[in-house]
Amino acid sequence: MPEQPKLLLYSLSINERQFTALDKLVGKEASAIRIAFIENAADVIPDSEDWVLSIRQSFKRRGYQVDPIDLRIWQRRPQQLMQRLTGKDVIWIGGGNTYYLRWILKHSGADEMIRRLVRGGMVFCGWSAGAIVAGPTIEYFEAMDNVEDAPELVLDGLNLTQIIIIPHIDNADFIQGAHLANMQLQAAGYSTLPLGDTEALVIDGGNQRIID
Repeated sequence: MPEQPKLLLYSLSINERQFTALDKLVGKEASAIRIAFIENAADVIPDSEDWVLSIRQSFKRRGYQVDPIDLRIWQRRPQQLMQRLTGKDVIWIGGGNTYYLRWILKHSGADEMIRRLVRGGMVFCGWSAGAIVAGPTIEYFEAMDNVEDAPELVLDGLNLTQIIIIPHIDNADFIQGAHLANMQLQAAGYSTLPLGDTEALVIDGGNQRIID
């Protein structure tokens, strides 16, 4: 990993202060920032189309150049996928099922591409499942996500940071699973950071801060 990795990891919503932090990580105005939008974590979530589109539109409204990239159609075209990702400033990975997401990242080869690009200085932005996979493992989230949605179980994370984000720590629908995952990961020796649904972690090299 690079000496100065740049990541913005958040739980659910993203506000103006957090958008501004993303702009600063990239070093450009929003209108000049090109984002690869990977929404595949929602592939296995019923009735997800509306909120997936709503989130994409929220980034577009702020002026970002958003390019949705469906990894399902790039699984046998790794060179073309790498070319598509290389032209961006930010790789954004959305929420949904963490286990399915990790599988398709591996199956498409996007995981190694993302590691290489972040090593080269590209900004990584992850929401919920997309934030979880940035860490070293996705173990112990079974109470929040259905493991069986993944055709193959891949437990290692992208290792972009050694911190494992625990999203939705204050969300009534996920709070029990989030606390259980946090306890189990800490017991296994991992460094965790529980985030409420309005919080984001900004990592800029050795500097880290939470913005709400």
